Amino acid sequence: MSPTSSNTGFHKAVRKLMRPLVRMAIKRGISVNDFYLWLKAIYVEEAENFTIEGKKQSTSRIALLTGLDRKEAARLRKLNQDMEALLQQQTKRTNRAVRAINAWQKEATYCDEGGQPKALALYGEGASLESLVQQYCGDVSVVTVLGELEQSGLVEVQEEDTITLKDTSYIPHEDSEEQLFLMGQAAHDLLNTSAYNIEQQGKLSRLQLSVAYNRVDPEVIAKLKVLIEADSLELLQKLDRWLDREIDHQGDTGPEQYRAGVGIYYFEESMDSGTEQ
Repeated sequence: MSPTSSNTGFHKAVRKLMRPLVRMAIKRGISVNDFYLWLKAIYVEEAENFTIEGKKQSTSRIALLTGLDRKEAARLRKLNQDMEALLQQQTKRTNRAVRAINAWQKEATYCDEGGQPKALALYGEGASLESLVQQYCGDVSVVTVLGELEQSGLVEVQEEDTITLKDTSYIPHEDSEEQLFLMGQAAHDLLNTSAYNIEQQGKLSRLQLSVAYNRVDPEVIAKLKVLIEADSLELLQKLDRWLDREIDHQGDTGPEQYRAGVGIYYFEESMDSGTEQ
């Protein structure tokens, strides 16, 4: 396979796997700029491992590997040492936008007779962005909140100094930390297996099986779910008992240890959802 066709295939795969993440980010008011910063930071973090034997990793080499300039690479190396502080700062900013959007969609002052969000004046008493910010966003300027909402792609400013909510289907989420952790872990495991099978061709591959059909009607879907849940639970319980027994009898742990297992998941999407088939 030529490098060009390989990169085209990789691009298509990345677009497909990113779609669920981007949908979740948009629903949570996470802007493309915040997402891009996370991506750059991960690029730098991963590039730390691409060292030349016998040499300590350098900012210049990381810049070369990632396509970032040296100044940005150095900034992100430092940022990666305290990523938690950055995430807290971004979360605080996102929460302001979430509170504003939530009130805009629910409070009578900011909705029309049909319960839909009104177009708001930027400033003034009554139904204005200024009033919304004062009520729900704390000690933050209107300009700051407006910038965050525009950055998230959720609003549009009209020429007559009014602002409209572009996506009335936006619903702020309160997420379970445990569910988000499980999502990240499951996706990480599956992608690691897929990447291993592609990059380690010629070696013994890791198990990666799936079955899927198009044009399945709801009645068959319901039966499929029952079958999958029963058989999958039985298999996972069998593997759990076996692993528990083996680990109890494996003796002293050697220098090499691994995290290993198997994951089972069910997927379903509408045929007219606009996803890339």
